[in-house]
Amino acid sequence: MKVGILGGTFDPIHIGHLIAASAVQEQLGLDSVVFMPAGEPWQKSERDISSGAQRLEMVKLAIAGDSRFQASDIEINRTGPTYAIDSVRQWQTEHPDDQIFWIVGSDALTGIPTWHEWEAFVSEATIVAVNRIGHDDSVPFKYVAVNMPEVRISATELRDRFTNDQDTRYLVPNSVSEYISKQGLYRA
Repeated sequence: MKVGILGGTFDPIHIGHLIAASAVQEQLGLDSVVFMPAGEPWQKSERDISSGAQRLEMVKLAIAGDSRFQASDIEINRTGPTYAIDSVRQWQTEHPDDQIFWIVGSDALTGIPTWHEWEAFVSEATIVAVNRIGHDDSVPFKYVAVNMPEVRISATELRDRFTNDQDTRYLVPNSVSEYISKQGLYRA
């Protein structure tokens, strides 16, 4: 099977993540896209993040009812720092017949050479870069580019909007917004 993996903090998951996953699935003819929330994201250690269980639940709520998408707890169940190469290897061990397409925004593409065992990572998974306007896409490895409608929203901006009681309609699925409110996430 051709499986896309969209890793990320998903704190919170938002419409940009969903549109990107849909565009990649459709344009590359993937059998499914797996949303894989990071356990202890080594590049995000400078700020507090919602728990892995909370971020996984937000992902599950966001993708409910879309048979193309699934959620994985591989990374949140791992102890210690979360590295993409470990996730690729674990997925490949558990699903040896799958061809893995690792999905990143083009803004993250140029950072891949800073990732743990990045050269092995880009050889063990097909890298898929979803366009984001204004980012340099020159990198020392091959990747597949996928276009999607431009969505200018970030999880940082959304957390700020929740903290300041600003409207988030149409930016996150309603079920996710309700969960955030009930859990009291992103409150000052």
